[in-house]
Amino acid sequence: MPASPCVDVVLCGYRNDLARARVVEFVMRQPPAAAGPAALRIDTPTPVRLYSNLEVEVARVVAAHLDDLGAQVRVESGAAPAVTVEAGERRLGGGLAWIATVVLVAAVTAWVTPYLGRLRPVLPPLRPPGSMVGVPAPVAHPALAPSGDGGDMGVAGPLAPVDEDAFRQQLDDIEAALDDDPEHPVLRQNRQTVLHNWGVAELNANNLDAAVEHLEAAAELGERAEVLQALGIARVRQGRDADAVPLLERAVQLSPREPNTLLALAEAYTHADRRAEALELLQRVRDSGLRQPELDRRIQQLGREVDAEWDFVELHDPHFRVSFGDAGDSSSVQVMLDALDEAYYSVGAKFDVYPDGRTPVVLYAQQDFHAITQTPDWASGAYDGRIKFPVRGITADDPQLTRIVRHEYAHSVIRRLTGTACPVWLNEGLAVWAEENSEGERVPWAEDRISNRELFPLQQLSGSFVSLPADRIDVAYAQSYLAVRTLVDRYGAARLRQLLTAIGRTGQFATAFAEVYPEGFAAFERQYIDELTS
Repeated sequence: MPASPCVDVVLCGYRNDLARARVVEFVMRQPPAAAGPAALRIDTPTPVRLYSNLEVEVARVVAAHLDDLGAQVRVESGAAPAVTVEAGERRLGGGLAWIATVVLVAAVTAWVTPYLGRLRPVLPPLRPPGSMVGVPAPVAHPALAPSGDGGDMGVAGPLAPVDEDAFRQQLDDIEAALDDDPEHPVLRQNRQTVLHNWGVAELNANNLDAAVEHLEAAAELGERAEVLQALGIARVRQGRDADAVPLLERAVQLSPREPNTLLALAEAYTHADRRAEALELLQRVRDSGLRQPELDRRIQQLGREVDAEWDFVELHDPHFRVSFGDAGDSSSVQVMLDALDEAYYSVGAKFDVYPDGRTPVVLYAQQDFHAITQTPDWASGAYDGRIKFPVRGITADDPQLTRIVRHEYAHSVIRRLTGTACPVWLNEGLAVWAEENSEGERVPWAEDRISNRELFPLQQLSGSFVSLPADRIDVAYAQSYLAVRTLVDRYGAARLRQLLTAIGRTGQFATAFAEVYPEGFAAFERQYIDELTS
């Protein structure tokens, strides 16, 4: 019987500084042996060959545990291809029980490094799918663009024109040919390709309802990875993450190496609070050769979150799933959970939305909150798909607690209704509106903040507020609230829910606004600015 092949474990790098500390601590505690590990310190340059001449199965397990600690590793034998560590093999063998002992003591949590905080998720591009002669290939988005800060704050408008007449004519021609030969395989495939290309064109133009209509029709004609990918991306943008995940998971099964599909599924996993799985997918994309700053930034962000929360525990109630450090202030956690339940009903009444399932909430120690979320000093909470708060030492009689919790919970409700298409000014204005105990109680505060101050065009407030001058942040929040207040006073609160639903369905704020209100948005903004400055 031939001897088992031997391979080496090579340390290529680390996800972040905390991961570096864990890996170095792990390696330093290993008993010396002929196979390794090699000497490793914090400042040891990488790549470095940690173990040599290990049996393949042993090397897989070692590499898996290093990866769990945040190392970037490969298993190789000379010039042979790297050995992939499959998910099912990430477990200990009987001869490696020493690893389990070391892993338990290798968690180094004393270093707190800055997190990259609240994101507006930016979805991946779609490949021009045209394999059919005469079908125009849709314009694709840039691969990965830097995302904004402050949650899901929307796409400004159409990104590519859609020649509906051309697509419709192509479908008519195919349908006419199918009348003569209904089972012709090429014609049937061409019909699916035209529907897919049309859906992608609408998706690239951010026309979500039209995109979903054509992509669902294409999906009914047969299972193709590119159709499932595009439909999954559309569902993520609509905020329908539960619908997106199975579509994208199947697309990955059909096309395991397609980077855009992996990126899309990582986005859906992030929205579904499956961060460790999202991180693994992003690392696979980077390992495939894609090198972009935004991809590295996301990997760093998710890696730090996963590392920081590795020992968090959870507390559930019917509406929320709260994660926090086991050593945290348990009384503060309960106070926060009570405030969240109050927000569920008070904010729910404002928007007429009472979500099923549990909204994820993360509670950080007071001294860690800003470092982890990378929010400015004035922020008392954050939302990036999960609600985040500093928790140490809060009390039920804190006068700001109810307002802060309502504000951040409102962002999660808005995300459910609008997906990724809500402009920041509307999102923040609605969140301030949701803070109120009585209608209009925040008006004096807002009017005071804009008094004798230069106002923003609302289009300038469609992106992150964090990029604004610090001394103008209060103007942005006040002005956003007053815009929402104007809509409520003029047309009633019920239409706000209609507006948010229309944004989520169409993906277009201006289109949704014109659908719900009797005036176009440009006319509304002019009149609203005139009222504030008169």
